[in-house]
Amino acid sequence: TWSYELEPRRTGTFSIGAASIVADGKTLTTKPVTIKVVAAKASPNVNLPPGSADNLFIVGEFDNNQAWLGQQVTWRVKLYTQVSLEGADIIELPDFEAFYSKEKRRFDTRVTYQTIRGKKYAVKTLHEEALFPQQTGDLSVGAAKVRVGIEQPGAFGTFFGSKPVVLQTQPVRLTVKPLPGPPPDNFTGGVGLYRWEVELDRDSLSTDDALTLKISLSGNGDSKRFGAPKLTVPAGLEIFEPRVVEEEEYENGEELIHSKVFEYVILPKEPGEYTLSPALSFFNPDTNLFQTLVADSLPVVRIVAGKNYQPEQLSQDSLPLPLPPPPTQFDWLEKISEQFQSPVLWSLLALVLALFGIFYFLKKRKNTTRNAPAPEREPTNRPAARNARERFGQAARLLNGGNPRAFYDELFKSLQGYLSARLNLTPAQMTQEQVRKILTERQVPSGTIQNLLTVWQTCEQALFAGQIQSAQMDGTWRLAESAVQDLEKIFGK
Repeated sequence: TWSYELEPRRTGTFSIGAASIVADGKTLTTKPVTIKVVAAKASPNVNLPPGSADNLFIVGEFDNNQAWLGQQVTWRVKLYTQVSLEGADIIELPDFEAFYSKEKRRFDTRVTYQTIRGKKYAVKTLHEEALFPQQTGDLSVGAAKVRVGIEQPGAFGTFFGSKPVVLQTQPVRLTVKPLPGPPPDNFTGGVGLYRWEVELDRDSLSTDDALTLKISLSGNGDSKRFGAPKLTVPAGLEIFEPRVVEEEEYENGEELIHSKVFEYVILPKEPGEYTLSPALSFFNPDTNLFQTLVADSLPVVRIVAGKNYQPEQLSQDSLPLPLPPPPTQFDWLEKISEQFQSPVLWSLLALVLALFGIFYFLKKRKNTTRNAPAPEREPTNRPAARNARERFGQAARLLNGGNPRAFYDELFKSLQGYLSARLNLTPAQMTQEQVRKILTERQVPSGTIQNLLTVWQTCEQALFAGQIQSAQMDGTWRLAESAVQDLEKIFGK
């Protein structure tokens, strides 16, 4: 392949003739090419930093002069030269205040040519930064410094080393606009272009099980401002706060892309058929409009009643009035009881019974003290199934006590104690990774494992992250109860 760089000298229409080559004794010929040369556009507005020479300078620039709040913009350092150089190194970058910044590793470093004010320059990009504005208004990015080596000519056309020179850019400004309002209810901060994939782990289950919905989302907006999608479910289902199971940032062409995978645990309360339609809105800077993603291809979820299903109880107002008690046939007892209404008589009777009880106890103790066998002691290594109810009993009593923190604290301790006894783990070994590993090795279904860890994480968020969800206490308890019952069925009594 042969490449030629042509520079037109005037405007007009020109024809480039055919080129020919002989290969294997055959002459191969190209077709003529016609090209139209038009007048050049105005030279780009490149401001020379103070003190820079006309034949060598660097410029800091944005790819756009305006942006929306949270939109990705690119700031780059470009070198313009008419002289031969020996290396160019970035020695100082600005602080990027009011921006979330991420250095780009992959960008076009090829040399191009550009004419400015009638002078032709070799141009090369030295550095690129992905910036996401964190506030509105006129924002500024300061100066960058680059050290270059200018080749010095010697005698007889040779080069005599290089001369180091430090170049500096001028600060540049960016106008950041606020997003138009009000945003949709399902907008969580995404500004850019986004795509997603939504999937369910199954579409048929019972009220004793849990459903997992996974959302894989990627886009070129600000990952720090983007929140989890806000999902709603039909009545009869309860959805928990999501957890991020995967997260990464990578470069795709000229942009920085961030991706996240969210997992939502959905707990069925009532049997039936349910349709889930997750939706997510983001702001598209290309159209200046909010755009909505809708997952409308999910299967219908069918819920059947499980073994532990109990229909919702009727309200107290709707219960029938109690029937009056049947007439008693022992009216004579009522007459006799009337004779025992005297407080003095009752006091004497109680005193006699108490003295008799004390006398009997002392005599029994004297007869059984000698050679009495030691009381049997319950083995310290009791099966976890025997005391699982005792461990979780206090948490159950706190469920309707009006103290969410106490409930989550007791449930967390109960769960930790149960798993420690069941899996024979010390407190130092009680980590989610270790529990998941052991349960997987014992072939516990992934759904049961996920339910246990979801309860674990919900308790931790309530206790240590201040994210107490009072409305989810009942669902968390039922999820824990269902998961423990599943384990008891697997491990046996």
